[in-house]
Amino acid sequence: MGNWFVFIVQTGQEQKACDFLNKLLNREESTAFIPQVELIFKSSKYIRKELKPMFPGYVFTDSVLDEKEFVSEAFRYVKFSNCIFKLLGNQSYNYMTISEAEKNYLLDFCNDRYVAEESQGFIIGDNVFINSGPLKGKESIIKRIDRHKRRAEIEITCLGDIRRVGVSLEIISKMF
Repeated sequence: MGNWFVFIVQTGQEQKACDFLNKLLNREESTAFIPQVELIFKSSKYIRKELKPMFPGYVFTDSVLDEKEFVSEAFRYVKFSNCIFKLLGNQSYNYMTISEAEKNYLLDFCNDRYVAEESQGFIIGDNVFINSGPLKGKESIIKRIDRHKRRAEIEITCLGDIRRVGVSLEIISKMF
């Protein structure tokens, strides 16, 4: 696990940009990925699961290269893609990597394919208790629950900001 860099890409074109970066970058040195959230959609006949980007408009890259080497290599390739806008940060090389704390927090939240899976829990009074899933033990970051859509809105610190992300949460029971 090396340094994580973030590319700003056109929203909706994250997979295309990720495939482009994985094709051009050296696989031993760098790997592009998209942190995703597994969302549950229920209709009268069936339940389907979809993967949506956790941070729309961003593609992450895990690289063993240091900042200067990666930035110089990335700037060569970014101009060949019409869906990648730029590398996150300013022109100083010091601010372009994700901190270790943010990286470890995202890795705890996602599985090995960088997907945040569905959590299950129950409500007693006004308190939420999570039985299983990535939200287990992190009940304090839940800001809002929509039981009908099976979603929870959580607040996490990533990319230097506090961001609200929607994740799947199935409430099994509610007790008063």
